[in-house]
Amino acid sequence: MIPRAAAVAIAALVALDAPLATRFAAARRSTRPIAPVSACEGARDALPDALFYELRAGAFPGSAYPDVAVHVPPGFDATRRPGVVIYFHGWEGCVAAALSRDDTTCSDAGAARPGSDLASQIDAASVNALLVAIELRRDMPTGEPGNLAMPGGLRDLLRELFSEHLAAPLGCALEVDGLDRVVLVAHSGGYQAAASALAMGDVARITEVVLLDALYGADDVFSRWIRSQTPRFDPRVNDPLRFVDLYTCCGAAVERSRALAQSLRDSLALAGLASSVAVDDAEGPVEARALAHAHAIVFKRVPGPHSDLPRAYFRQLVQEAGFAPLQAH
Repeated sequence: MIPRAAAVAIAALVALDAPLATRFAAARRSTRPIAPVSACEGARDALPDALFYELRAGAFPGSAYPDVAVHVPPGFDATRRPGVVIYFHGWEGCVAAALSRDDTTCSDAGAARPGSDLASQIDAASVNALLVAIELRRDMPTGEPGNLAMPGGLRDLLRELFSEHLAAPLGCALEVDGLDRVVLVAHSGGYQAAASALAMGDVARITEVVLLDALYGADDVFSRWIRSQTPRFDPRVNDPLRFVDLYTCCGAAVERSRALAQSLRDSLALAGLASSVAVDDAEGPVEARALAHAHAIVFKRVPGPHSDLPRAYFRQLVQEAGFAPLQAH
């Protein structure tokens, strides 16, 4: 009879030689993480905080500036429920400032724009998701969506990004339809691009939309997305959808937020889902329970300057968005 210790050692060697698919299945059954054996699983060299790429399918290709900035959290595993956070900056912003800790100029002659520190925040959230910040009109007072308003615009952008640019640093190519979930986050004027991506992007796995002082229009797009899938805005169902609107006291988004909140509350109440909607128009911090899927639709007036919302809330929102957690190795 083989001693028990030897049997365990032999089993471990067999497991290392097993095909990847077998190892992944074993990992799903086990409560203990397995060490990554490939770059695709997360065993890759450290990457820069921001990877910049020019894309044919960018929102405004040919601008001579990068069309996306991507952050890959250390240990991101493309084989294990991979997710993506898509971020749309607001007026006079850019993707470089969005990912940076520090205030950053978006053009050679431009003023410094507030750094939103998104790269560090998604790392701190410890979720198995990439951050893809899409460049709109950099350093300009407009939120026009460009090619994102074309049918399949977001799908085309992600497909090109995954297959032609990220496959090498990740160690494998992601598939748009293989994503576990996609969360759209828009700040300020980025709402136009978020609405276009939601309505026209042809990305099926969008599971959450977050507006950070950004409901300046496209109310009908966001409302239609919710009403067309009302049963999935129930926190008790498997894989629920979510919509979050955080707004400040004095911007033009206040009245639109109040109106949409009332409309959706009435609509979901008719479907027996009144408790799915949380509306708090009193200025104050966001309660952790509200973002921890106690409610599928959240409207909340928050303190702080308009420009500070991404820095103040991005980590908390991403952490509660339902992504797979990063594995501790």
